Amino acid sequence: MSYKDYQTARNAAWQILIDCHVDRLPMDIRAICRHLGCKLYSYDTGWKLIAAFRLQEQTEKTDGFTVLYRDVPYIFYSSSVPESRQRFTIAHEIGHIVLRHVGEGKYTIMNREPAPGDSADETQANQFAVRILAPACVLNALGAVDAGQISALCGISRQAAEFRAERMKQLRTRGKFLSHPLEREVMRQFEPFVRSRLGSL
Repeated sequence: MSYKDYQTARNAAWQILIDCHVDRLPMDIRAICRHLGCKLYSYDTGWKLIAAFRLQEQTEKTDGFTVLYRDVPYIFYSSSVPESRQRFTIAHEIGHIVLRHVGEGKYTIMNREPAPGDSADETQANQFAVRILAPACVLNALGAVDAGQISALCGISRQAAEFRAERMKQLRTRGKFLSHPLEREVMRQFEPFVRSRLGSL
């Protein structure tokens, strides 16, 4: 993925956090869906729609997918995986929608934890997902740097938290926090939450 694509995903995640007034962790990913007008269904609750779209096979291939139909995004996800994985799946699909990876009458193909060899769109959606679920500036302010802390605080899987912890090390080494106005706005929204968390320790 190019640096420009990375910046686009990062900035889009910050903008969604701002627009949806997210101010605490773990954030409510389903509220983001409602704000964006996404229709959200598990494979079980949305089975009739999935059948109408003739996408039953997708439920056997991936943890989640999105269909854009008449300008309305429909997100379907597996409820047979842990809640932390469901949250990442939904965030990933929101990334595809916000980043305009899915066109009218089309659907997304793959949804899984980040892995080497992912396509540019999948990598970008994963970048978006981890940044909306685990904003680096907030983690840094709370001193959450290891995977266990990040997983518990953000409600994400250990594997996703390990990716985030590795990135946090790089950012801390470079002192790369709050250098962008969007990130500073995100931090302003989270300041009461951060103060309350630090005050309770």
